Amino acid sequence: MLRLLARGLENTVLLLMLMGIVILLMVAIIGLFVRMNQLQQTILEVLTVPHTGAADRETGLEVGTEAPDFTLTTTTGTPLSLHNLSGETVLLLFASPHCPACVAVYPHIKAFSTDHGDVRVVMVSRGSAEENRTLVEEQGFEFPVLTWEDTVAQAYEVPGTPFFYVVDEVGVIVNKGFANTREQLEALVEGGAE
Repeated sequence: MLRLLARGLENTVLLLMLMGIVILLMVAIIGLFVRMNQLQQTILEVLTVPHTGAADRETGLEVGTEAPDFTLTTTTGTPLSLHNLSGETVLLLFASPHCPACVAVYPHIKAFSTDHGDVRVVMVSRGSAEENRTLVEEQGFEFPVLTWEDTVAQAYEVPGTPFFYVVDEVGVIVNKGFANTREQLEALVEGGAE
């Protein structure tokens, strides 16, 4: 009788150990699955966003081209058209809240917009309306952030983000390019003013 009880206890311990191993394997598999999804998203972002400053990948509309007009919605729900900004120099930024280079440039573009009242900053953001509202609140942007439409990005031949166009007072593109720093933003605008 004692032997049967000991054997039953051994079987119970073995069964509990086996269940523990199965549970640990399941947790490990779930962890691997989550990490694989994170890596996949990172790889897709790297593949879809060209490296900033890469001159060979910098395309977009030619300098001297008339900037295509558009009407997009701001984070407050107000429509904004490029033609409504005629008479002003516009620094047009195409960005995405999911792009690490864009996130890095946000403080620089905010400071630039504060210091340059003579240049109107307008951002076209690939985020959803809710993501864009959150972005404006978190970053404290005082310039319009518009919701991205693929037709506008295609019209501007945006090669990636963050990509800038400098549009002069009569609606002509006078400079363009990727930028990551305050100095690069200044150079874009100054280069377009010449």
